[in-house]
Amino acid sequence: MIHSFELEKKVLSGLLQHQHKWEEIATIINEKDFYSEDSKVHISIFKLIRSSLNKGEAIDDTILIEKLNALNVSFPDNIEISEFIHSLAYFKISEEVFISCVKELKKVTACRTIYNSCSKTAKFVKKADPTLSYQEIIDSADKLYNEDLKNFECGDSGPVDLFEIMEDLIEDRGNNPQESFGLLGPHKRMNEIYGPILRAGNIAVIVARSGQGKTSYALDYCTRTGAANNVPVVHFDNGEMSEEELVMRQCSAMSGIPMWLLETGKWRNTGYNDLSAEEVVARVRNTFKKIKEGNGMKLYYINVAGMDADEMCSQLKRIYYSKIGRGNEMIFSFDYIKTDFANMGKNDGWAQVAYLVHKFKQTIHRDLCFDGKPCVSMLTSVQSNRLGITTNRGVENIVDDESVVSLSDAITHFCSWLFLLRQKVVDEIADEGEDFGTHKLINLKARHLGRDALRHINPVSMPDGSKKRNFINLRIKNFSVEECGDLQDIANFRNGIVIEPNSTTPEEDTELPDILRRDEQL
Repeated sequence: MIHSFELEKKVLSGLLQHQHKWEEIATIINEKDFYSEDSKVHISIFKLIRSSLNKGEAIDDTILIEKLNALNVSFPDNIEISEFIHSLAYFKISEEVFISCVKELKKVTACRTIYNSCSKTAKFVKKADPTLSYQEIIDSADKLYNEDLKNFECGDSGPVDLFEIMEDLIEDRGNNPQESFGLLGPHKRMNEIYGPILRAGNIAVIVARSGQGKTSYALDYCTRTGAANNVPVVHFDNGEMSEEELVMRQCSAMSGIPMWLLETGKWRNTGYNDLSAEEVVARVRNTFKKIKEGNGMKLYYINVAGMDADEMCSQLKRIYYSKIGRGNEMIFSFDYIKTDFANMGKNDGWAQVAYLVHKFKQTIHRDLCFDGKPCVSMLTSVQSNRLGITTNRGVENIVDDESVVSLSDAITHFCSWLFLLRQKVVDEIADEGEDFGTHKLINLKARHLGRDALRHINPVSMPDGSKKRNFINLRIKNFSVEECGDLQDIANFRNGIVIEPNSTTPEEDTELPDILRRDEQL
């Protein structure tokens, strides 16, 4: 078995000689770091020293010998307890070497943990019940292997005094300032008002009626954010779209060429608008080139139709470990939350949805968490109920609040951001102007906000004296999404403040890779 008695002895010597360093290593080391299958000596000594130090009591070799005698601990080869403890106490070890030995011992424990996890997994697979399904075998093996590693990483952290760590945390952040906490998206106003909505351990939800563009928005946002931040995207599709459909959509969004030209294959010899056939070909092939040259641009697709919540979360963890890598960032796109019709009758639809959202939240917030930090952010969508219908309705009869969310209140409860996406009706486009886009993105819930939070909190004062809740303007075309400012920009425009809703600042433009820049003429 993988172990090092010499390292263990040096760590015990260091504990006896440098007891003032206990607080520094208390959250790092525990009894699992001492191999105990052949002998209980080292683990017994460590537990006694730890018990005294946790109580604030000093301990020396004499006290330790008395406590070991009281426990009747037997040593291999009839070693005398006093002789062994004295050798630990008088072995000279500096503070620096002591701390280094603690870290090295932790590496040995990591190797032993991995070895044990592999051994348990191998034994299970070798003797697996033949009546188990393929999915059950995979899930059980995955749990056996990763559970020990997860426990090893989490350790025995215990309760944390938040006030005690406050100063160090805030001062450290001041020494190492960040532009944002999370992955900045491609839209300027969204970033300013709501901050990065792709934030590890959090779920952002887009609610919309069918055909309003929620899939286009969610996938466009995830892929562009992933490309800008060199973070891979994993997309789960609930059986609505095939690989080919999504490939065509993404190519259309990124090249600006209509999907019908790509699907029919006529993109090689047909012009589009003011583009010649040669220019269309150049745009499409330039998209391929940019993807190949992009650093870390990955979009993994999995069809999860027919899977239940547990199977999908198991699939998510497997692809994370196999494709992304432990501790690396990942964007999870799920299209979309709906009732599992195959299991209707076993549970109510709202209960199924609540369990699904809870499992996803648990997976990205707790299970895929390393060194105490989550690594996966999630963007998903859900259909609105009939209150969200806007067809043949006047502006005054449109419902733009969280009552339009269908299926379960758990969706609103577990998400950090909730946005309503809908097409603007004819009256709104006529009133606001075509320059301000085709769609509205209305925030219904925000657990976190950006640097311009007041733009969300305060209502917008319109030129006619009325006050309205702010929203983001979008233009969705050819499956690409362009931000066109917010309602405050519309109010400013009407008040004579000259702006260009479709413009981007030079700073914003340089932050995004070329592949993400849109041709404003298309």
